[in-house]
Amino acid sequence: MFDCIIIGAGIAGLVTARMMSGAGMNILIIDDSQKNAASRVAAGLVNPITGKRFQVSWRFAEFLHLGMMHYASFAEEDSQEAYLKQQSMIRLFVDEKERVVFNAKYETLNIAEFVGENLEPGTDQLDISIRNEHGGFRTLQAHVFDYGRFLDVSGNVFRNNILNTFVAPHHIESKDGYWSINTGNESIHGRTILFCDGWLASRNPWLSDMNLQFDIVKGESCIIRSIDLPETDIISRGFAIIPIGKHQFRCAATFQWNEITTIPTAFGAERLMQRIQSLMNCEYEILEQSAGLRPTMLHHMPFLGEHPNHKGMFMLGGLGTKGALYAPHMAQQLIDYFAKCKQFDGEMDISQQQRRFAIH
Repeated sequence: MFDCIIIGAGIAGLVTARMMSGAGMNILIIDDSQKNAASRVAAGLVNPITGKRFQVSWRFAEFLHLGMMHYASFAEEDSQEAYLKQQSMIRLFVDEKERVVFNAKYETLNIAEFVGENLEPGTDQLDISIRNEHGGFRTLQAHVFDYGRFLDVSGNVFRNNILNTFVAPHHIESKDGYWSINTGNESIHGRTILFCDGWLASRNPWLSDMNLQFDIVKGESCIIRSIDLPETDIISRGFAIIPIGKHQFRCAATFQWNEITTIPTAFGAERLMQRIQSLMNCEYEILEQSAGLRPTMLHHMPFLGEHPNHKGMFMLGGLGTKGALYAPHMAQQLIDYFAKCKQFDGEMDISQQQRRFAIH
């Protein structure tokens, strides 16, 4: 009998599994090993200032502090280099209007702690390989999370506690105070079950009465190689070029709504090249292209909680582009609930969200 059966081995599922295991819980992970799952193609940028209005990322300092602590612990356990690293970042303006918006925002001092050097347009402050028509600024406290390495290493950590298979909803049942899953070869039992299956939660009949309203966005990214572009900074302008070593860069991401596929497309490749060329003034080659579906809630808040009609069934999701930032806090919430019956974070608790956002 497992303490918890976790459905999904993306960033949410594996961070939760590691923290639960560290707290002494006996867990099993079930995952169908989709190579194009959102976590597998995520760029990994953890940005303190986001959007066209230069908003400070929600509860950034709190979530980052907890994340740094847990990811450092995981890296030490795994004998790995840090999974989450601070990285110098240049944020370029799209046009003069955006510069005006930024200056007005800066004067409120809400973002001052995250802003470094001011970059004037067309100056020699930046390498000639970077297009700088409208200037920008250096972002402080930006980080990059290595999703691929973390997922691979963590999957190996749980190699004896992970089942690579697809579980249909009708193979799950509740009986006698526990949860049972029929895999075809055997029945697995758990005191609790936790869905960390991304956007698929919106199609899960067990969760249908929760009316999870996802804004599902297809994102395509690529890895390029350029010997001319400096590897010192992330370059960002609604699109990021992130150094990953050996003259290679991860470029992300395009955004496309209403296409529920994870197949890279020629259209996506064209859009990626347009965005790359808008930031770079040098030669490059595309090494690989990938696509994934990003599960963000319509109200842009992650959720977790226990199903009101199915005791012992929990859900965690809606992390969007900030999975690495949110996951440790959300996992800790679950552990505290199990160990201390502590209430969930009010801003994330699915029952509170349904009332607050009037989901019917």
